[in-house]
Amino acid sequence: MAGVQRAEGQLAVDQVELFLDPHAPGRRVQSFSVSNESDQVVEATLYLNDWDRDENGENRFSESGRLPQSCGRYLRVFPLSLRLPPHTQQAVRVSLEGDGADSFDKTCWSVVFVESTAQRQARGRAIAYVTRLGVKLYVVPPNLPKEGEVESVAIRDSIGRRLILNFRNTGDVPLWPHGSVEFRRLDASVAETVPIEEFPVLPGSLRRLTLPLPALPRGRYIALALIDYGGSDVAGGQVQLEVP
Repeated sequence: MAGVQRAEGQLAVDQVELFLDPHAPGRRVQSFSVSNESDQVVEATLYLNDWDRDENGENRFSESGRLPQSCGRYLRVFPLSLRLPPHTQQAVRVSLEGDGADSFDKTCWSVVFVESTAQRQARGRAIAYVTRLGVKLYVVPPNLPKEGEVESVAIRDSIGRRLILNFRNTGDVPLWPHGSVEFRRLDASVAETVPIEEFPVLPGSLRRLTLPLPALPRGRYIALALIDYGGSDVAGGQVQLEVP
């Protein structure tokens, strides 16, 4: 889940997610590097925001401390500003501090943004534009259960014959499930299998997946969704399907 994220022609970060453990002293501090990949000096500011995802997996951002699952009051970011010469990098430290920071019993999450401003020439005018890179921060206490369930599986003809799968994270840790949908004949043999790529879902959140139906011969089928979320079992759900 680590990776490199770049702001066009300027900055890059070497991590997109960091995990902190409030009960392990050595893991209450994490860091990432910001690098300037341009030929000019770049200045950036750093700040915390809250975030979550909608049912379709799109990120939503708000001021730090607004959401109930926010870690903002317990996180410290250093430094809060950067001035990077061309082709250099600097480490940014994220630490878990404050009263109660070592006694978390639930997961919380925030994001630290690295924001920079640059200018471009367009039609003879200088236009300033702002770019920002986000590093998501998770504070996850140890030994929390991974739990999830398929709430529903349905076929929707109104959107071009698609399968709609609703998966809910019913546990206390972020999940990155994956799985498949098996299209079974009435004798239980498998006619087709559609893979479900890994998708993220936060604790307590619902994720809606829309999958195209495979080309199937005429007949009746059972669409069996199987989701491996990393827990003690595999979540499943099914729906009947008739191909005219």
